[in-house]
Amino acid sequence: MAEAYYEFYRKWRRLRDARAAEAYLRSTVCNLTRMRIRHLQVARKHVENPPEETVVSAENAALLRDDQRVLIGALRQLPARQREALVLRHWLGLKESEIAAAMGISGGSVKTHTARGLAALTQVMEARR
Repeated sequence: MAEAYYEFYRKWRRLRDARAAEAYLRSTVCNLTRMRIRHLQVARKHVENPPEETVVSAENAALLRDDQRVLIGALRQLPARQREALVLRHWLGLKESEIAAAMGISGGSVKTHTARGLAALTQVMEARR
């Protein structure tokens, strides 16, 4: 969040309309959040995983990967707002008010997007049982 304020401060003189400042700050927060998510995805691809202490059976590993594949596929099928709200909440651990600020929506809309997204994901995963 501090980084967004810093970017906002740096570009304040170039802002043509002071009334657009809030919208600019909101979009800066969203863009920085998206950049952070992309960075984490790339960084995780290049991290060497330590060897597991316990040996997982091939069956369990295959089922886990299959569940993960289905969950990620279902997540990709969600509308963009629902997906964004879920990622901000469950991946980055942001609070409802922080998500609302980052997405430029109300707290109630965050609750709606999160609840609908979770319901859709739950339905897909329950259908697999």
